[in-house]
Amino acid sequence: MRFVCAAAVLLCGTAAWAQVSQEEFDKMKKEVAELREKLGLQEEPAPGQDTIQQRYQEDIKRRAGQVYSKPFLARFGRGVHVGGYLDLEFIGVEKSNDDTFDQHRFVPFFYADVSEAIKVAAEVEIEHGGELGIEFAHVDWWMADQINFRAGIILDPLGKFNLVHDAPFQDLTLRPLVDETVIPAVLREPGVGFFGTFDVDPWKIDYEIYVVNGFKGLSESGTTVINTSSGLRSARPHSSALGSRGFRDFNDNKAIVGRVAVSPFLGFEVGGSFHTGKYDESGDNNLTILAFDWTLSGGGIYNTLFGGQAGTLRDIFFALEIVGEWASADLDRDAAARAAGVPGSLDGYYVELRYHFMPEFLRRTIPGASDESTFTLVTRWDDTDLDGARRTRLTFGLNFRPREATVVKFEYGLQEESGDAADVDNDIYAFSIATYF
Repeated sequence: MRFVCAAAVLLCGTAAWAQVSQEEFDKMKKEVAELREKLGLQEEPAPGQDTIQQRYQEDIKRRAGQVYSKPFLARFGRGVHVGGYLDLEFIGVEKSNDDTFDQHRFVPFFYADVSEAIKVAAEVEIEHGGELGIEFAHVDWWMADQINFRAGIILDPLGKFNLVHDAPFQDLTLRPLVDETVIPAVLREPGVGFFGTFDVDPWKIDYEIYVVNGFKGLSESGTTVINTSSGLRSARPHSSALGSRGFRDFNDNKAIVGRVAVSPFLGFEVGGSFHTGKYDESGDNNLTILAFDWTLSGGGIYNTLFGGQAGTLRDIFFALEIVGEWASADLDRDAAARAAGVPGSLDGYYVELRYHFMPEFLRRTIPGASDESTFTLVTRWDDTDLDGARRTRLTFGLNFRPREATVVKFEYGLQEESGDAADVDNDIYAFSIATYF
């Protein structure tokens, strides 16, 4: 009897101890989970499973397009992500005393999940060590792959370069002439609209279309900032041109901008885009820009033609990439616009050939090199015609990426002017370092 009583007491005590320990354990587990959440740390995945962050990254790239495809977003708190990029340039121009180092850009970006369907994305641009501006800042309502709503300061989908202009992404320091004068990058403005993706296997179709404020190029007093030297650059919507405030509407007439990109197979994409609206303060003259862009990888061609069979030919094809863009701006001109000197048309294009390579002996020799490291030989032909003032540039470049996110670039550009443009000695060389973080 005493044995049974003792056993019962022992069992009850053990059960009570176990209950207390389990309660303490659950409490500690909850506190650790809350601490991890505050620090923005992710739970370790089970074998064979992706982390929440990895799944999130894949999902946003699939569903939302360019601005959500930025690399190296770090997560903090409840759905807030930060990252950015910076670059340092050295630019020298022949027969010029302006050779200089320039901390051209420091661009932090921020993303936040307000809810499963509501997202916020923004980039803050700090140029030349002190000029502060907004690259873009908008709220997105994700409804379906095919249609999503966007409102805010939007990166205009006019040509592809304007969407993927980040310095670490590009293989040359100097931007294409057509994207400095005709598009001109970086083009952004307030507005609202829609974007989405249609998957029609194997085809992929992306689109964006927005109602925006438009350019500001000719005042009622007859002053213009559109010319045959800088094209449309000084008339960009975010500028404070002609007495207007940055990002404000200039003439109470809204513009429309849009782009459709079609990819029939992996490694090949063509895009068509447009921007149309009034550019003068009186709202009497229309400006329409049409653009066409393409991205073609040799790997995509090889897989389509040869089914991905291994060999030397495959290695050569996979190392090649060809990108380019063409844009044309047509400007209506009444008597006031002609008197002010507004040009009637602005045109330009560029074609860029890239060849990626990484000899094994260099991979073993260069400190910090890895399987991700690569060199790229680049050549680009630029040609612009700003209403009779023609400019061309042939650029040769070499860059090295120790990691995909970081690049060191060297290049030299042979520049020529003809027609109404004055011929000057202005060949240009550049060196830069750029990285995402």
